[in-house]
This record gives sequence, structure tokens and C-alpha cells, in this order.
Amino acid sequence: MAFSKGFESTEGAQFKRYIGVGAAYVKGVNLTKAESEKFFGRELTEEPVYVGKNDAGIPFVRVSFALEIDKEKHPDVDLKTSLNFFIRREPRANRDNTKKQVIDIYGRTAWATQAEIDAKEIPTYSNGKKANISPKYRVAYNGEEDLIKFLIAYLNIPAPSNYVNGEWKDKSAEELKDCEAFLENVEKYFTGDVSELKQIISYQPLNKVKICFGVRKSNDGKEYQNCYTRMFLKNSSTNYERLAKDIKEAKDAGAYSTTEFDTADLHEYVVTPTDFSAPAVHPVDDLPFGPETSEPNW
Repeated sequence: MAFSKGFESTEGAQFKRYIGVGAAYVKGVNLTKAESEKFFGRELTEEPVYVGKNDAGIPFVRVSFALEIDKEKHPDVDLKTSLNFFIRREPRANRDNTKKQVIDIYGRTAWATQAEIDAKEIPTYSNGKKANISPKYRVAYNGEEDLIKFLIAYLNIPAPSNYVNGEWKDKSAEELKDCEAFLENVEKYFTGDVSELKQIISYQPLNKVKICFGVRKSNDGKEYQNCYTRMFLKNSSTNYERLAKDIKEAKDAGAYSTTEFDTADLHEYVVTPTDFSAPAVHPVDDLPFGPETSEPNW
């Protein structure tokens, strides 16, 4: 015979992808090789690398939280994944570099001129209103704001102010003690020391945070689990309208162009199959199979 016996027809390991809003536990940050292998259940060839320099020579750190979906809330979802933030050792500035982002002890941000920063003044916007921020602020690192948002949602930290009669009013001094959300040791992160973050997530080990999960598609057609990192919801949140609006605005601005999101409850991602129920419509032609230049509609 001219045929070999061939090999058993098998399909490679398939990993399910999930999409939607899900409640997740935070199980660690910047895991070691041994910790990662134990958590994810797969071997690594080397220790994870979390620090480095970009093409411009600016140091950065990847802050990677290990997430596990709440099985009680999502019994049909089996997902362990990573949520990544990239912090650069440089101030976050606006496009023309006339203002820098500042962040206060409650995690609130604003844009300030260098003169306002030097004088520790509360920034004033073009409409004449003062920014909703305290004078106890510093210049924010590039990428820090999203990390702070995540930690606030995860720890269920209350907002420091209320919007009353068209103005922001800070809460009482006693209430403000429970609203603090300020990273003191970011400089250490660039050396690989994220002990500050490890301590922070240990404060509420049983807490859950709601995250919008998505599926990113690469140029070669592969699919990867992804997370939306610009907004997070506290576990008690049930209204996802603001989240949906934020995602739309981010996508309209060109972000997450290869990732598909959904703000429904977390569920398995299934590619919508092509509908072959209706016959294709071809132009009338004398040739029985259409014009010679036609190509199949695959």
C-alpha cells in the first residue's frame, strides 16, 4: 500500500475563555515561579520577570495580580488569570507637557501646572472651579491611577467626598480616615520590591472585586484572556451602565482594539458561527457557476 498508517486524530488542549463582568478574589501579586506554578497548575521554564526598561530607557514595573473567580457567584466558570498594570518611573503628563497628573491621599487625581504643584495649590480648571482633590497630593507615576482604582474597589474603600448642590464636599475628619488610598513606596516597585502591595491586599483576603473580562485576539488568530483595567466595581455593584460607557469611550479612542468585552454577567466566550442557512446570492451570469472572476465567499 502507498499509505502509511498515520496517527491518531486528536485536538490540542483547549482552554475556555470567558467574557463579561465577574466577581474575583485576589490571591497574590507578582507571584514567584513556585507560587505561580502552584496557583495556575502549570510549569514555568523560568522565574517571571516584572521589572525592566522600555525602548526609551525608562524603568517600568509590571504589577500582576493573581485572580480567581468566585465559584459561588459563577458556578459554571472555572477561571484563574492575571490582572496586569504597567507603571513607569516617570510622571504622567498631558500631551503638551504643560500639566502633570497629581494624586492625593484618597486616590483622587487632577491635572496641575508645575507652579501649582510647587505651591501645593489645589488646581483650578478653565471654568474657574477647583479640582476635587486635597492639598495632600504628589505627582502621580504613569499608570498609577488605574492601580489605585483597582485597590479602592477591591478593599471597598468609601469615597472621601459627596456631591452636594453642585459642589464636592469632603466628609468629616473622622470619616476621612477610612477613605485613605495612597501608595508610599512606588519607587521600590522598580527594584522588584512590591511588599507594600502584598500587605495591602492582605487587609481584606476574603474580599471580591468586579472586573470586566474580555477576549483578545492576536494577528495569528489566537485568543487570550484579557481584563479591562480602566474601571473596576465594588462587589456590591449591580449597575454596569457606567462601566459600559467607559469601555465604549476607551474603544472609540482606539484602546483595546483587539479585545472584545461584554458587560453581561460572566460567561463562556463562544465565537458566533457563520449562518449557512440562507443561500448566497450571486449575480446572474450565463456561466453555470458564475463569472470566471468570482471567488468563493468563505
